[in-house]
Amino acid sequence: MNSTNLVFFLIWGLAGVFFFFAFLIIWHKRRYELQPYFRYGLLTGGILFGMQLLSILLDLDMKSLSLVNFLGIMIRLLIDSFKMIIFTTVGMEYAEKLRYPLYLQTHSGVTKIKDSILKHSQFLIPTLAVTVLSILYSVILFKFTNPEMATSVKQLFDDEMSTQKLTYSPAIFVVSLVFAFGEEIMYRLGIQNYLAIHLNWRNSRYWLAILVTTVLWTIGHVGVLNPNWVKFAQIFPIGLLLGWLFRKYGIISCIVAHGLFNVILPLLLVIENYTIDTIVFNY
Repeated sequence: MNSTNLVFFLIWGLAGVFFFFAFLIIWHKRRYELQPYFRYGLLTGGILFGMQLLSILLDLDMKSLSLVNFLGIMIRLLIDSFKMIIFTTVGMEYAEKLRYPLYLQTHSGVTKIKDSILKHSQFLIPTLAVTVLSILYSVILFKFTNPEMATSVKQLFDDEMSTQKLTYSPAIFVVSLVFAFGEEIMYRLGIQNYLAIHLNWRNSRYWLAILVTTVLWTIGHVGVLNPNWVKFAQIFPIGLLLGWLFRKYGIISCIVAHGLFNVILPLLLVIENYTIDTIVFNY
């Protein structure tokens, strides 16, 4: 890892630690006020735990797994799920304070259900538009730049794995959705609204929250492709689109767009005969 990537990694890591403890403190201090949103936190935490566990079971040889490794995996999954709980709980309250759409509330009665379906259908076209634009942009960018896995990352894989063609397995499909789900909850619902509330970047200044969040999200992806700038060029504009999508249509639209992007792009790269180098690290 070169010095530039190391600086980016440290910034991203410190920012992650800061926001985790900031949300944890807020969640603890205001746990009674946040109770109406806690059930959604449990829902997202449970969904993430289930998807992560499924991806591991699909890709792991359980017979060779030791008890220590199993406990380590379970602890990591529980920590990730707990992060989802607090980011969702606090983030939803912030989004409601900012009067931005959530579309997560439950509905009862025929009229309310019809209204809910209508609201959900309204974000379908812009969500698909963002997905298609992101995929086309990435494919064109990769076509002209032909990036490879960075040397520092390649060392994490053995020679056989780094050169083989990727089979689009069920495990990769689930992992694609895990990345999309977790990142959108943490960045768009959580960090983006935290910045808007605490730095008073509301209304016409909300673009500042989108910009800073996108920068943090982007630098979290650096150092995996060579040339390094390709990942910046791919991720940054997509992050801006997702930030706008949240502002206009809510967190579900972001999760759907990001999830479709993560699922479809590797398939297109497989068709283009890319190796595992580029595909695994396109998220």
